Amino acid sequence: MKEELKRGIITLVVFIALYFLLPMLIQYKSYDVYVQSICLLASVIGAGCYWVGSK
Repeated sequence: MKEELKRGIITLVVFIALYFLLPMLIQYKSYDVYVQSICLLASVIGAGCYWVGSK
């Protein structure tokens, strides 16, 4: 149980880091719904890959 909680917290940190760092990496100046959705989906996929890979 403790190991799963640790994995969950790290997965959440990975999601938050990706969600806030990807717009800086993309460097898109104006707001675009498609760019925001790509950032959100990339964050979800990255966190999911960490969750699956850490097992």
